[in-house]
Amino acid sequence: MSKTLQVKVASETLRARLAASASGNFRTVDQEALARLERSFEIEDALASRTQQKWVYEALAGEMRPGSVKRLCIIARKARALAA
Repeated sequence: MSKTLQVKVASETLRARLAASASGNFRTVDQEALARLERSFEIEDALASRTQQKWVYEALAGEMRPGSVKRLCIIARKARALAA
């Protein structure tokens, strides 16, 4: 299955930036847009993971703050959902 993305509604400035970036990365504009979209989710996931890891370390260190238990419950729920 090929990955394609059609960029239909974008400003000329955005199209020009995508085209320049695509050229520099030896990709088509659609491939560049898709790569950037995927990377944005990877960054979002990494930031969420870092925050969640901080909460775990906080709990293990015994430095419970108001809301820590609630946050740990949220992390556990997310982990269970990902494992399913």
